Parts: sequence; structure tokens; C-alpha cells
Amino acid sequence: MKGSGQPPPPREESLLPVLRALMSCARHVERMASRHVATFGLTHPQFDVLATLGDTQGMTVSEISERTLITRGTLKPVLDRLEEKGLIVRSKGERDARQVVVTLTPEGQSLFLQTFAPHVAFLKRYIDRVPQDHQNQLIALLAEFEKAFT
Repeated sequence: MKGSGQPPPPREESLLPVLRALMSCARHVERMASRHVATFGLTHPQFDVLATLGDTQGMTVSEISERTLITRGTLKPVLDRLEEKGLIVRSKGERDARQVVVTLTPEGQSLFLQTFAPHVAFLKRYIDRVPQDHQNQLIALLAEFEKAFT
């Protein structure tokens, strides 16, 4: 934009390949993981909550939100569906009645035990296709990118 006093637009050539690679990989992993958890009758967010609560005494909604990949706005409907399925129960916090504590029901814990290890093994088959040293490099690089965006 000559003479407009505006800086030129940023060069997209260096930015777009990185963003596309990150987003494409995340989409592929999400798609593959979602297909697999669907075989258990769960959505990926439902499985995320189930896996987070498994083998625990329960967590507050805030804790679940912090430990999962689910935004707070999306979490309530996910919890509603899990409760309808009889997999979780919500109760008031003992120390603070404003808090909502979510725990797995016996059925929820049973489903966690039936699904978690098979899902990890399923994903591991794909991740193990990449050499361990490349996995370690990826972890370090992604940590740099995450730090850059925070």
C-alpha cells in the first residue's frame, strides 16, 4: 500500500507452511483418535473427561477444564451427556459449596478401565512409526511454539 502510511502486509510464505503443518497434524490425530473412541460409544471430548477422571477421587469442573483439551464453554454439555449416560455424578464441593465436583460412577470407572489402555495402545501404534529421537525433537519444538504463543 504505497503512500498509505500502513506497513506492508507480513510475508505469508514463511508463516503459512508452519501453521498448516501444525494444524494439519493436529486434525489428523484428532480425526484418528475420535474415530477410535467412537467405537466405545463416546465422543472425543467425552473420552477426554473419562480418561482425566479415571482412577481419581473426582475433580472440580475447573480442574477438569485445566487438565483436558476442552474449553469451559464446551465442558458443560459434555458433562451433561456423560451424566445422562450414567458415567459421572456431580456434587457440591465439601469445602466450597460453589464448587461442583465430578466423579465417575462405578459404570464410568468400568468404562475407563475397558477403554483407556486400548486407546493408548491404538495411538501408540501410529506414534511408534516415528523414530524416538524425532519424537523427542518434536516435543522440544512444540514446547518452543507453545511458549511463543503464551
